[in-house]
Amino acid sequence: MKKLHAYDEARKLKEEGKIKHFGISFHDKADVLDMILTENPDIEVVQIQFNYVDYEDPAIQSKACYEVCRKHNKSVIVMEPVKGSNLVNLPKEAKAVYDKLGTMSYASYALRFAVGFDGMMMVLSGMSDMNQMKDNLSFMKDFQPLSLKEQEAVKQVTEISLYALRSDFILNFCVL
Repeated sequence: MKKLHAYDEARKLKEEGKIKHFGISFHDKADVLDMILTENPDIEVVQIQFNYVDYEDPAIQSKACYEVCRKHNKSVIVMEPVKGSNLVNLPKEAKAVYDKLGTMSYASYALRFAVGFDGMMMVLSGMSDMNQMKDNLSFMKDFQPLSLKEQEAVKQVTEISLYALRSDFILNFCVL
């Protein structure tokens, strides 16, 4: 981005009125994001991967990247809140945890997890049909953050999902 003067070009386009806001989509480690935002304080918004399975993941650093955004007082756009449908197409044991809570969709827990953090400007839910859109609207219309009981369920589902994802990775790696 520096070599190509992309940040300077974005500033120029904003000054010319050709763009209204200056933001980035970020796909690296938190220390790199901190450097970028320190060097470019006029960046207004940052899009990051953010979901409950990746929140503590040291490779993805969702929590750390979110904290960097907040440190620099930047709004956040969330990508991958349902982790490419992995947080909807859950293992049977994970579904059972949510099913005990009631009638909300599996996606609702993932999206409400992300929306519940300060500074979230937008959550890109990746809807692919009308039913998914209606579901999203149903719990976002009168948004309620996750209750303590739901937060505990999310922690349980995270543990189950991480185990399943790692097992799938190992199995696929061994098959290759």
